[in-house]
Amino acid sequence: MTTTRRRAGKSKDIFEEDGKTFFEFTDRTTAFDGIKKDEFPHKGEVCCRLSAYWFEILEKEGIPTHFRAFVPPNIMEVEPLEIIPIEVIWRNFVAGSILKRHERGESLTVEIEPRLGARIPGGMIEFTTKFEEKDRPIDEQEILDNGWLTPDELDYIRECTRLTNDIMSGRLLERGIILADFKIEFGRDRNAAERILLADEVGTPDGCRFWDLDSYKQGVIESLDKDVYRYEKGDLSDVYLRIQRRICG
Repeated sequence: MTTTRRRAGKSKDIFEEDGKTFFEFTDRTTAFDGIKKDEFPHKGEVCCRLSAYWFEILEKEGIPTHFRAFVPPNIMEVEPLEIIPIEVIWRNFVAGSILKRHERGESLTVEIEPRLGARIPGGMIEFTTKFEEKDRPIDEQEILDNGWLTPDELDYIRECTRLTNDIMSGRLLERGIILADFKIEFGRDRNAAERILLADEVGTPDGCRFWDLDSYKQGVIESLDKDVYRYEKGDLSDVYLRIQRRICG
């Protein structure tokens, strides 16, 4: 077998073997645009297992993805894509950067209650750049002006993101978990450029904010995601293993 190491990212390595493309989820962890860096045992395996779990569910629900196979414990075979240079964020509750932007007086696409944990009725979608030195919020017109997506493609991604939220939120609530927000990426199939697939990873504590439902009902936000690392609220390995058990059983 021939293995060619292609690229090392913040938390995943990408390599090819016998004409197939693989993601290797590592234990590397970063926050605040790479200012904070560490490694935590089990982190890569947890994110890989959760991504495979959600990709399989989303595929069955009619959302095409780049997922092809799970190779235990921390490798995933994927369809090679040309990644579209935007990140898509869905928000159900106020948290993270949207609250900071509101406090700075920046304009938002919807009105929010400026309080951590406030529900956003109906949810909201936002976009940021990807591959810039520091990613920034962008509006739909900039996406169209740069030719990153056509109007129809933008509608498609918006609908896929909404459906992804509905599927994950419903299943997570059954397990006592709130999906506060998440970010996802999309790419173009190299063999059929007009075909857009959900890409990278999905439903992991790296890319989602998970809150414990019972704690939230009592007025306490108990983070079950990377915020425990960002704000030193607990041990990341322990929290990631717990969220995997709660989601996957």
